[in-house]
Amino acid sequence: MTDKLSLYFYTGDFAGAVRRHLEGQEQTYATHGQLAELLISLGKAGYAVTAYSFMSSAARESTPAPNVRIVELGASHYLDERIVRAFQDEQADVSIVHFPHLKLLGAAAADRRRVLPVMATSYNRRGVRPALERFRLVRLLNRPKFRWVSNHCRPSTEHLAALGVQPAKLIPWDVPHAHSPADFAPKTRAAGGPIQLAYAGSVIADKGVPELLQAVAILRRAGLDVRCSVAGTGPLDEYRRRAADLGCAEAVTFLGLVENDQVVGLFRGADIVVVPSKPEFPEGFPLTMFEAIATRTPIVCSDHPMFRPVLRDGDNAAVFRAGDAAGLAAKVRQVLDDPQLYAALSHAADRSWAALQGPADWRTMLFDWVTQGDEAPYLQAHALGASA
Repeated sequence: MTDKLSLYFYTGDFAGAVRRHLEGQEQTYATHGQLAELLISLGKAGYAVTAYSFMSSAARESTPAPNVRIVELGASHYLDERIVRAFQDEQADVSIVHFPHLKLLGAAAADRRRVLPVMATSYNRRGVRPALERFRLVRLLNRPKFRWVSNHCRPSTEHLAALGVQPAKLIPWDVPHAHSPADFAPKTRAAGGPIQLAYAGSVIADKGVPELLQAVAILRRAGLDVRCSVAGTGPLDEYRRRAADLGCAEAVTFLGLVENDQVVGLFRGADIVVVPSKPEFPEGFPLTMFEAIATRTPIVCSDHPMFRPVLRDGDNAAVFRAGDAAGLAAKVRQVLDDPQLYAALSHAADRSWAALQGPADWRTMLFDWVTQGDEAPYLQAHALGASA
């Protein structure tokens, strides 16, 4: 009898990702090539694979590869119960829950099947409700049912341990990166011409985009010819209006969704990469930051809790207080006005990159867990304590 495997993701066009992979096309998202390879390889290994995408524009399903079924559930809000019903109805032999939906994890904890929670999340919001959610999450993840819990990169995995998740069950994960600092020469600040800032990510308030626009306006009022390219999706018309209200509409280009390789080119061609996330945004360690470090372009970033273990002000980044537009503008100007600092931050990319190495390879971790079980040697070798 064929084993059934189900995977539950928050959102994504996974049918398109599998088709693009089979046709040799570029992926829009850096991780989708790895995901497509995982699904196809598990299908070839004899598993009946179903990948669920929770949030989607419509409910539909397709079979883009042998033994690989993609189900888009058509949910439009996080409290929609259909992700839990999908888990209960599927009755798979093994399941991977790839986002920390509390009701879904609760259903998984009460179920007989083997389940692996996998995340790319941190929990930094203040208040009673966020504290209660953290308490419930930690209690669920510590259930004996979950032998392993994985989070993206070491900072966010250690964050789970600090919240109370048992360290012995934690595994940091990452994916292979197409570029590293070894691919690029260190940079120096070129004299003359417009100053090019670059941002990539969701165009929303919690990612610090309002402060980025305000900082551009501050710098331009100070006489600097600053231009900013913003790659990513969100309410772009709203942010175009904000830029116009700030008087910097002509200086900000909203690119919309761009392919991953274009992001690397955008970052390499910029003078500074800005990552202004607020603590409220549940970053793991964003792939955007890997791309910025790989290109050796100096980084101006917020003091988000997941950045602080790796990126230090004046050492390998210029760090400002999250939400402080004037502070962001001041750090941009500091880096631009100090050629020695600019060159030092570019050279420091090697150390930043080295500090992020060591997590389990995401695709290997999941394939081995599915095919070999909880005692797979690869998982044991990459547990948080083993990778210290």
